[in-house]
Amino acid sequence: MTHHRFLVVNPPKNFSQLDLRPHEVRSTPDLDSADLFVSEERPDIVVFFPGEESLNLENHVMTWLIEGFKGKFVVFDPFGYIQEYEELMHGKVIDDYIAGPVSVSRLETILKTKLVHDSPFATSRATMTFDLFRNLFDRGLSATFFFSEDLEHCVAANLKAEEVTGRSFAELKKLYLRDLCDPEEFEETLRLIRRAKHRYYDLKGNMKVLNGAGAAKNTEFSCGYFKFGRRYFVKIEIQVLRSEKEG
Repeated sequence: MTHHRFLVVNPPKNFSQLDLRPHEVRSTPDLDSADLFVSEERPDIVVFFPGEESLNLENHVMTWLIEGFKGKFVVFDPFGYIQEYEELMHGKVIDDYIAGPVSVSRLETILKTKLVHDSPFATSRATMTFDLFRNLFDRGLSATFFFSEDLEHCVAANLKAEEVTGRSFAELKKLYLRDLCDPEEFEETLRLIRRAKHRYYDLKGNMKVLNGAGAAKNTEFSCGYFKFGRRYFVKIEIQVLRSEKEG
């Protein structure tokens, strides 16, 4: 039997009764803590038990994909917290959704048989989606950012974006768009990005991007909205022209 690595997020109390040997099983209390584990440990299967808290599954899955996650994302929803699971399945955000309570023995059977043996990892949703993002990131020198629709925080970014801003991926994920823009140009940049939501093609503009030290770089950028699961995200690609001090 092939050895797989499971990450269980917000496991129920009876989960410890499961015997999933010879597979390795780790757990985290929530999706925020799962982000770091996925990045460092690369699990083959992420098993999530939703709670009452607000669920931003799409945000986390995008983060995992950029970090190289190629496994399966499976949701067990015994209390029906997720109302739009069809969109998550159709949008390839999750691979499997199991509704309603399941016994310990049934849960064990599902994880050992249905998920591990019946569905090859090579054809998983995550692999196909990751390839799409990888091609996008590798196609040129532009830095690429993905923001939440409200632009409240950066969801994902490529390595070039880290180089341009002088910030790590972990730092970027905490930033609002305003944190990356010159204050004098922010409102104009924001208006242009908002207009892109109503277009079928990307809009182009100019802005000064601030790095971690506060230095500005004049850039050209293109932006557009796209749907992933139930949510829309903003893609911003920039090309560095010159630093402000080069005038």
